[in-house]
Amino acid sequence: MKPVIVSLALAAALVAPAFAQPAPQTPEERAARFDAADKNHDGKLDKAEFISTLPEQAKAMADQIWSSRVDGDGDGFVTKEQYLSLRAGPRPAQ
Repeated sequence: MKPVIVSLALAAALVAPAFAQPAPQTPEERAARFDAADKNHDGKLDKAEFISTLPEQAKAMADQIWSSRVDGDGDGFVTKEQYLSLRAGPRPAQ
């Protein structure tokens, strides 16, 4: 019985980090990410530039994220101020 408990404890310890959420970025890290994505240095991100800031797992939903959360005013861009005010992660149901 003891080897089974030890094995389960070891497996849990090895798997737990896979379920851990990444630490949220600091405002300075988010600003640096914006600056790196702003390839033409115009102070705003177009859709392609914004998508380059997304983690791989979110890129599949890039169109939905852009239209429903990012480009709220429909002008085709997100300013640095708008970008920094975006909340990461899923939005609560309304």
